[in-house]
Amino acid sequence: MRAVWYMTMALARTLACRLSRGPLRPTWSFTLEVVIRYLRLDWEATASWDLARLRDDMNGRPYPSKWRKRALSRDETLGGVETRVYAPAADPAPGAILYFHGGSFIYGSSKTTHADLLARLAIETRMEVWCAEYRLAPECPFPAQLEDALAAFDALASKGGAVIVAGDSSGGNLAAELAIALRDRGGQTPTAMVLLSPWADLEMRASSFAQNVAFDIGRREELVKHAAAYAGAIHLDDPRISPIHAHLADLPPAFVSYGGSEIPKGDIVAFADALSAAGVSVTRHEAVDLPHNPAFF
Repeated sequence: MRAVWYMTMALARTLACRLSRGPLRPTWSFTLEVVIRYLRLDWEATASWDLARLRDDMNGRPYPSKWRKRALSRDETLGGVETRVYAPAADPAPGAILYFHGGSFIYGSSKTTHADLLARLAIETRMEVWCAEYRLAPECPFPAQLEDALAAFDALASKGGAVIVAGDSSGGNLAAELAIALRDRGGQTPTAMVLLSPWADLEMRASSFAQNVAFDIGRREELVKHAAAYAGAIHLDDPRISPIHAHLADLPPAFVSYGGSEIPKGDIVAFADALSAAGVSVTRHEAVDLPHNPAFF
């Protein structure tokens, strides 16, 4: 019933807005605007929930399955970390993608929220995508997530072949921090990083948090709580949890994607700039007018 009510409200608000002044963003279709308004209403309605309840609710929702139905999947363990593998139906290409799902470090799963995205990634790249179910906050704050990422990478790398690290939002943060930790440790490093709307600065200082708040699916107020749950006793400007403050030289090539209307856009652009300034090869992609994590839209 909650979903039906929010969808009704989203439809009504979209219609009223378009009749009075047109689409909220120039390129948004009517359907896209309804979806984004619906997701924003849901975000606001669940803002007061405790994090365990929010996680359970997110995992229990129905999600698209178009791509998941076309991909092969299996469960594996990487260095003690539970992992879901998605693969194309035909023989996969060499190498593998080690993926870290988003969800503010407090929710998200390869089996629910991210299943369709991961299956699509496997099919369109023709590579196996290994998504590690790293431990989540607040039960397990930093450094549990990085420890799991390191264990998963080592186990996957030991199988032979190149490994690309990838992730969206908080998972993009973790992919970047993993690459930094592997560089500092020495030994095998990823061949590339794929960072989709990476949460690069947990202090969230960019002006885009105010400028784009009307066009995105979330708000900074709740993200502050999520960041605190993840960081625990660590300050938010610590380079181990905010990669924008890290030494970035000698990292693998990076693909950085973000939405033109997402609230952390300024931080993501600043992070891409910092990577480039450190000598890292960076390919950027801005999804015009789209909110956070445009790969889902």
